[in-house]
Amino acid sequence: MHLHRCPLQANIIHISKQLRYFEQYQRRLAALIGPEAASRVVRGALVLITLGGNDFVNNYYLVPYSARSREFSLPDYVTYLLSEYAQVLDRLYDLGARRVLVQGVGPIGCVPAELALHSLDGTCDAELQRAAEMYNPRLMALLEELNARHGGGDPVFVGVNMQRIHNDFIDDPKAYGFQTATDACCGQGRFNGMGLCTMVSSLCADRDTYVFWDAFHPTERANRLIVQQFMSGSTDYITPMNLSTVLAVDLQKQQLRT
Repeated sequence: MHLHRCPLQANIIHISKQLRYFEQYQRRLAALIGPEAASRVVRGALVLITLGGNDFVNNYYLVPYSARSREFSLPDYVTYLLSEYAQVLDRLYDLGARRVLVQGVGPIGCVPAELALHSLDGTCDAELQRAAEMYNPRLMALLEELNARHGGGDPVFVGVNMQRIHNDFIDDPKAYGFQTATDACCGQGRFNGMGLCTMVSSLCADRDTYVFWDAFHPTERANRLIVQQFMSGSTDYITPMNLSTVLAVDLQKQQLRT
């Protein structure tokens, strides 16, 4: 299951509605296999949730003097977001989720869309980077607090430092076999970062040599490297444990029950 904290735009499913869909799914599953079995499925599932990026890019920084930026200073906006996210994560726990992988904000100032708007030479936008650097440590601290409340010695929430993972590619793309971390493979305009990837877009010859597929999203190859960090990365990348450790812990618990 993958939940996403979405911007306030048309045709986007708000996260509160996504949580209602999760409840609806559980009711339908219980009708098929029974409440007890449905509860076991949910408790044994891995939930992936992404929190923060769109709220900064599409709500706070989309236009100069946006409604949110007039309402909140950046530190206060971070505090506001985290108070909202705490409620979302508490609700996930109440709905039965016991393994929740929480992705923080990546290098939002470095994506081709932002470079096309704000960069002359491919240098990341400093203000957007400042937002990510302010937000991510506080998100990790929130997850630690929630784990102390809900998980005890067995953490429910696992935090992913998406900025650190992406920065490896951005700082030295050639070390990971990429030719560029600034241009998108598919797009238009400067850095191929303008507009959407469509049939009329400029398309690169080899997407595997690009960090970014389109104006915002990594290529498949970059995503595979990201997932490797999910599975086996150190606590600099994923905390308090990586997914290989989570799987080993859960297997051990299952064996003890049987």
